[in-house]
Amino acid sequence: MDHTDRLQAIDPTYRLLALCARAVGHPVFYERLARQCERFDAWQTLPAQAELHGMAPLLWHHLHTAGIPLPAETEQTLRGLYLRHRLHNHAHLTALKEINARFERAGIRAVLLKGLALAHQCYPDPALRPVSDIDLLLEREDLLPALDSLTKAGFSLHPPHASRTSNLLPSELKLTSPLTAGVHVQVELHSPAAHDHTYEEFGDLEAAQPLGSVGNAIFVSAPLNTLRYLSRHLRRHLFAATASKPLPLKWMADMVSLAEQNAETLDWLALKRLDPTLISQLEVFYSLTPLPDHMKAVLPIQQIPPPRGVNQYPAGWPQQHFSSWKDVGLIQFLRRTFSTPSEWWLRLYFGGGRLGVWRGRILYPALILRRILRTLLQTH
Repeated sequence: MDHTDRLQAIDPTYRLLALCARAVGHPVFYERLARQCERFDAWQTLPAQAELHGMAPLLWHHLHTAGIPLPAETEQTLRGLYLRHRLHNHAHLTALKEINARFERAGIRAVLLKGLALAHQCYPDPALRPVSDIDLLLEREDLLPALDSLTKAGFSLHPPHASRTSNLLPSELKLTSPLTAGVHVQVELHSPAAHDHTYEEFGDLEAAQPLGSVGNAIFVSAPLNTLRYLSRHLRRHLFAATASKPLPLKWMADMVSLAEQNAETLDWLALKRLDPTLISQLEVFYSLTPLPDHMKAVLPIQQIPPPRGVNQYPAGWPQQHFSSWKDVGLIQFLRRTFSTPSEWWLRLYFGGGRLGVWRGRILYPALILRRILRTLLQTH
């Protein structure tokens, strides 16, 4: 099956959304977008699927930029979703500026993670990247002062009875802002405890750079570290994603856009050595959205056909609750749980080529067994 046949085998809506999973278009992309829209007929359900993937504003932007005519209802819905996300993102930026002012007075440094940081770094219009909360990474000793500063400003802590003793504070705290531009903004303060490697790519927070559009207390990490973090974040969520709650394509857009924006300065040799799976993930993404011609000599990736089983997830545990065995029988449920996932899933989690297939057949069942044992130990 060649590249074109592999593409045709993918659900048309997913194929269109994946094609548009990039902050900036280019001639080859817009040519393919026009051809794909000529054959596309699922316009009525497109906005809901785009919103599910966090892609509604970006899809509308690319279709609008390309001058592609849309059915009136689809056009109206996509434009309305874009405007809603623009207001929502503005509320988050307003809340972030207030947090910055308070942190600056208290001498606290915070690294802004994921959505809101990327919206202001990689996208021509921050509203094109929907956000759901504000994620801030703090040094452990700054967590309690940051919490006190925000609660004094009217931010509410969840749960409200969480301990305020430094050595008892969890590594993640959730707060809700007072009403800001008509929105209650969710804020998550992250501060890894000892031996927690969740944020190991960020290393010393002193190496981060201030986010100029906000102020001097909110920082963003170097592109290489951010790209590694996004790669590992995506892998972690592969075990939670299902057909009804898929891996959001906005995460693909983040990685593609960050890679292209910094292609000339990123240390790709270091990336290939430190994170070969990240390179494989980019190869999967670029099988669904075309690589710009001027990037072909810069990004060290192979041009591959779309993997088999795009957007297909394992059918057993942990994607499905263990009680689901009653619907299909225990033997069948266990068979599904330990079956090798699709090539697409394997490439995103383990990397590509024969090594990825081997890992899928050997390491994946072992990984599932280890997760089962860990779950059982935690419940007893």
